[in-house]
Amino acid sequence: MKQTTVTVLRAAAAWTGQDSAVISPAEIHVVAGRIDWIGRTGERPLPEGAVLRDLGNQWLLPGFIDAHLHLWGLDHAEPAALWGWPLSYRAAYAIADLGQMLQHGITAVRCLGGPLGPSLARAVRQGLVPGPHVVAAGEFICPRAGTWDHAAFPQEWVEGLGMYADGADACRQRVRERIRQGADFIKVAGSVGEHTDLLRPWGNDPAHLRLAYSDGELAVLVEESHRNGLRVAIHAIGEPSVRQALDHGVDSIEHGHGIGDETARRLADSGAILVPTLSLPVLRAKHPVPEVAAGWQRHRDAQQASMQHVLRHGVRIASGTDFTGPPFSPHGPSPMEMEILVEAGMTAEQALTACIVTGAEVLGLQDRIGRLAPGFDADLVALPGDPRAQISLVRQVGFVMKGGAVMRDNAPAR
Repeated sequence: MKQTTVTVLRAAAAWTGQDSAVISPAEIHVVAGRIDWIGRTGERPLPEGAVLRDLGNQWLLPGFIDAHLHLWGLDHAEPAALWGWPLSYRAAYAIADLGQMLQHGITAVRCLGGPLGPSLARAVRQGLVPGPHVVAAGEFICPRAGTWDHAAFPQEWVEGLGMYADGADACRQRVRERIRQGADFIKVAGSVGEHTDLLRPWGNDPAHLRLAYSDGELAVLVEESHRNGLRVAIHAIGEPSVRQALDHGVDSIEHGHGIGDETARRLADSGAILVPTLSLPVLRAKHPVPEVAAGWQRHRDAQQASMQHVLRHGVRIASGTDFTGPPFSPHGPSPMEMEILVEAGMTAEQALTACIVTGAEVLGLQDRIGRLAPGFDADLVALPGDPRAQISLVRQVGFVMKGGAVMRDNAPAR
């Protein structure tokens, strides 16, 4: 009978993601892609025939999670790529993006809208392509003239996306279609800018947005999703949209800025998870077109103000970037969101928790990932020190393991 190989990792310390526990020095035994044992180095005899990797002074953590991005497979330097590139080529491009994210320690992602997500998720699950775990919504659901229906897009192309849902019956139908297409959750429109806004989905000004859906339509979207066991994520910016989402029991609020103290309190009491996506405005506020840069800066300012309210009330936060592709939001350096969360007022450990622990929860994978504990997937990263003392270390990933397979290994060994 063939003996199962045990991989043993040793390091200076391990942040486990479980009640802020740190083990030092740390040893982890990996069997068949999962963590079999974790404890202090030397507490358990080295298994016979084990493969040992001593990472020296490195710190081990659970793999990073980007809880909001879009696997579109695009280079936005080509303006017509969104509707001009064939989906087959975009899929190949997205697979390369997945590989880049693994190299930066991102071992799980949530794709918040786009046609490729469910197929990419399936391909990763089946081991056909290397990549982070993918949890995907499939295409957006929004009304005509709604959040993602920009007048600049060719009408025939937009019609072919299967995104539109106008009225209660169409909303119910779209949810059922997404289920058939393999969606893991549902992404719906909440707020929308004016049809002439340059930043159509976000709006040129976060203080002047309107609701995309009526109460009745949103109620149907949520009811049909929940009846089928799927969570609902909503693009919601501004007081009216966030309040409407809370009224109807949406599970996660995406962006969620432009709110005051009372709405932040309601959000905290609801138990819904906020994914504030601070990284995207930071990068896009550097856009070379002044009007575009100014719009993103308005959103960045509103995010900074709203974060003070949500942190004061203890809103549960998951870390997500809303990155869609180069040149302004390339996939790969997504751990930067943790640094920006710290700038916004979180402690480094709170930011790590938002990325790893709450990130796993919003993906619905909290029983598999997000902790270094027996039975959990062996999704690990190694950093050259304690990120609780210096959060920028999350950019210095030297070792990555996903499901027990080493994806990157240039961390100094002892």
